[in-house]
Amino acid sequence: MRIVTILLVLAAAPMASAEQFEFLVGVDVGLWPGTQRFIAPSPGPGVAGPAYDGDRLVGTSDVGPAIVFAGISPPLFPPNDLGTLSCTYRRGSVPLGPGGTLPLVGVDFLGGPLLDLDGDLNNGARSLVPVISGQTVATPVRVPGTSSHIDLDVDLGLSSIELVGFEAAGTNEGGPGIGPGIATVLLTLAGTGPDGTATAVAPNPAFDTRIGAITPHATLPGVFAINDLQVELWYDSIEPNSSTASVLGTLQHFATFGGWLVVADCETGEFPLLSGEGLGSTQWPAADTSQVGQAINTAHGLAGGSAVITSGNAADDFSAAGNGGVAMSDFGGDLGAYLDSVVVPLLVNDQQAFVYLESASFGLNNSGDPIYADSIAYDLVVVAAAQSFGTSALPGDMNNDGDVTLADVPQFVDALLAGAPGGCGGNPADVNLDDSIDGLDVQSLVGLLNQM
Repeated sequence: MRIVTILLVLAAAPMASAEQFEFLVGVDVGLWPGTQRFIAPSPGPGVAGPAYDGDRLVGTSDVGPAIVFAGISPPLFPPNDLGTLSCTYRRGSVPLGPGGTLPLVGVDFLGGPLLDLDGDLNNGARSLVPVISGQTVATPVRVPGTSSHIDLDVDLGLSSIELVGFEAAGTNEGGPGIGPGIATVLLTLAGTGPDGTATAVAPNPAFDTRIGAITPHATLPGVFAINDLQVELWYDSIEPNSSTASVLGTLQHFATFGGWLVVADCETGEFPLLSGEGLGSTQWPAADTSQVGQAINTAHGLAGGSAVITSGNAADDFSAAGNGGVAMSDFGGDLGAYLDSVVVPLLVNDQQAFVYLESASFGLNNSGDPIYADSIAYDLVVVAAAQSFGTSALPGDMNNDGDVTLADVPQFVDALLAGAPGGCGGNPADVNLDDSIDGLDVQSLVGLLNQM
């Protein structure tokens, strides 16, 4: 009966761990993420337009020149002023009248400190929409000690991952006649209210599940594949004269994230070598054509309440070649080698985990802007790190691979002989959850192994 009771306790034990991952910065400061290339509108007519989007990865050899901001006055902070790894890539078409279109790719460089648009850090309040008093618009300020982040809840027992928080700030390259407010952007979760809390209704719950799948790598402890993590993000500028300035959700970005969670060995602090371990490459230049024709609800009922996703316009089909950057060529196209060479060296000593997430996405534009459509051309890369990550919430999982097997026995024996827990993320050697490491845990571990 005791073994049965222990197993029931284990089955009911909490298995999740929630952590905040901060966007990584410090790469290619002030530079474009790719060398200049030209995209011809297909089928046309039109004129080939320039893009600096490359392989969607920052820190590869495909690095572009210095970004020259285009606009009527400087933005709150220059594009890519911190050297970010996380960007949005949004394909658009500039209408040329009878001459067709001019393709372009807008890049938002994400990763800065969070913003307070009321301009007062000492009033106990915060605003994510412009604050206007009479004829005066408050000057937005950065919030000290903050950073762009994505918050993830992992449940290895259920092989699920939940996105529970997201807020990012950044700047884009602007454009002719663009004001500084348009160039500074915020990304938040759908349903975020003006004060940053979840006070609005997320309009597309069927897509915006925020739940994906997470599975251990076949051979690498601490490495987990993430798939099908769907979320609706709201994209807004800080421009007070925008037609949607008082609410969030001017643009809606629908991401289906895939990627990797990588956790350092808790005893050595070392990250596993990922090169040549089958992590594959990036999604691009693929575009998600599966969403063409889908009707989507708009934020707050803007722009008529709903819109239909297209593949671009009659002269410029975004599913044609050239929409989604270029294929990764550095490191032989091996994403694992990129993570080893570019991401891991950025991690400081107290950062014990990182995520790489990518999405060939779709989105809506509720602003009436003629360049960016309701289309399949909203892509996103997020690279972020956490100070700690307790993935081993599973009792008996000494090697942190998401399962209890014979491979856990050596580390369990070490912990038993030492009279102290081993492994990562809490106390996995305390298999019976009585706050001690002793012979009773042996009995419980054997019971779990017998279930293999």
